[in-house]
Amino acid sequence: MRWPRWLTALLGALAGALPVALAPDATLFVPPAAPLAVSGAERWACPMMDYIGNAPGTCPICGMRLEPMRAGELNREQQRRLGLRTSVVVEGTAMRVLQLGGIVGYDERYTETVLARVAGRIVRRHPATFGCCQDIAAGEPIVDLDSPEAYAAQVELAAALAAGDTTRAAALDERFARWQLAPLAAAIRAGAAPSRIVTILSPASGQVWFADEEAVNRALRVGSAVAADSPLLTVVDPERRVVILAVPEIHAGLVANGQRVELAVDALGALPPLSARLGRVAVELDPRTRTREARVYLASARQLPPGATVSARLRVALAADLGPADPEDPASHGRFLQVPASAVLSTGVRHLVWRLRARQPDGTVQLEPVAVALGPRVEGGDGEERLIVRAGLRAGDEVVTHPAFLIDSQAQLAGTPSLLFPDGLPRPADAAP
Repeated sequence: MRWPRWLTALLGALAGALPVALAPDATLFVPPAAPLAVSGAERWACPMMDYIGNAPGTCPICGMRLEPMRAGELNREQQRRLGLRTSVVVEGTAMRVLQLGGIVGYDERYTETVLARVAGRIVRRHPATFGCCQDIAAGEPIVDLDSPEAYAAQVELAAALAAGDTTRAAALDERFARWQLAPLAAAIRAGAAPSRIVTILSPASGQVWFADEEAVNRALRVGSAVAADSPLLTVVDPERRVVILAVPEIHAGLVANGQRVELAVDALGALPPLSARLGRVAVELDPRTRTREARVYLASARQLPPGATVSARLRVALAADLGPADPEDPASHGRFLQVPASAVLSTGVRHLVWRLRARQPDGTVQLEPVAVALGPRVEGGDGEERLIVRAGLRAGDEVVTHPAFLIDSQAQLAGTPSLLFPDGLPRPADAAP
């Protein structure tokens, strides 16, 4: 009888598995490393394998000798390789430059809306109504209306004059003045015959502006009915502009009326000739955009077309209470401790810097982590971005600006205090005290 092959395979598998099953665990498996190091204790790492232990010895994986891990201590060679850079904590005034975006518009304070104070039907459009941006003089005709209401008032005025009813005639004069048709009443007093056609005149000189030219053309089409007090078109001052800026909520408390603003546009570049200051800062925040509106009024800025986007540079200073101070009045400025922004590591809740604790005669530096409380970002005298330090450091302290993140990572590996572990890694429950 021939020996079955499957039986040979089965016996081979059993012969291989039996020693493994009967052998003690210590023979087959490396005992697990002790839990992570006690806070403040030294940890030991294998230079070859990804293994970190709590005591000196050899690597259980490759057998190499473990080397001690020390955080916050760098010799000259390590400083050179890391490109270590430090900065001294300084105390001084805090300035900040806000880069804002804005939109150019006509200054509405010098804008007049031409209204038809009396109802009627358009029978003629004058040249000022045919297209945007035409110059117009005060008293220039806009449209002619066929107005039964105005005609009836003329007839009534003529009758009051004929009857010698001065009270009634005076009341009608007031009505024509309210309609801005005083010349029509004067013509009746001069003996002119009443007319159904009245001319609407521009109340001011300036430039015709249509927010929506198509809508204006529809409204002013010959034959269209016009209700009393209907807007016909807008007259603006062609020299005056307003720049509407949007200040983000985080910076809303740093702007105030009267602050100087530097303006620039892509087409023209910087605009230093424009003497620009904040003319009105809104009290409220826009709940949709979370911004605060600030307006810059310009007296002579014809080169800025309405609708253009503008870049605004606003230099602000901080008072002692972190509110806005007058940038041009040094006496109003507060003084604060400041560090470069690159020196600060942050989780969003906790902030930390690595401070130089000691410098040894051989050039070795010893560093320590320090938790800090921060204020707003500001700009240093060299244009570098800085952070106000409200607690944790003193003037003259030296802090790491590069590579703070790598030094903090080394502290995490060593189990000593770091950004994420303020007290170092926790002591294992079964560790010796």
